[in-house]
Amino acid sequence: MKNIFVTIVLITGIIVSLAFAAFETFAADCGNVRGEVLRLHIPANSDSESDQAVKLELRDFLLAEYGSELSDCRDLSAAEERARELLPEIERRSTEFLRERGFGYGAKAELADMYFTTREYDRLILPAGEYTALRITLGSGEGHNWWCVIFPQLCLPAVSEQTPDNAENVLEAFGKPQKVTVKFAVYEWIQKLFS
Repeated sequence: MKNIFVTIVLITGIIVSLAFAAFETFAADCGNVRGEVLRLHIPANSDSESDQAVKLELRDFLLAEYGSELSDCRDLSAAEERARELLPEIERRSTEFLRERGFGYGAKAELADMYFTTREYDRLILPAGEYTALRITLGSGEGHNWWCVIFPQLCLPAVSEQTPDNAENVLEAFGKPQKVTVKFAVYEWIQKLFS
């Protein structure tokens, strides 16, 4: 009986060790994804219909004006540097855009480290965690937000029916197996336990 108990304890220990090793590898992969993307995040002034509509109009304007400038960067640090250089211009032009449409509030542009929950974007799942985001806050920023991945370029204006030229390569690099959603949920839950 003692040998059976020892065997069960050893097998359980091996299974738990293998699970933690797999989880550590998965967590490292999640960290790599977070370290390779720049997100665009636009919180609206409020949830009113007009504030939500102008948020989407501004999104399309920003993607048309600045999307290629950031997608042409060689890596994330170059994209962040270019975004930082563009912040005053983005803020000014966003505020002008709002004023031209009769809104009495402006916009604030910043690069911010932000926590995002696990999110699915087309065929790409971005794990929960801290990301750098080009954040354009409209007015009070108390309305629902819109987000996407601006580097590498995966953002598309609503009117576009095409996919970015590099979308397949990005999705292949960050692509998700079908069962990864469950892993992300477990990863997010464990992250919250230790934060």
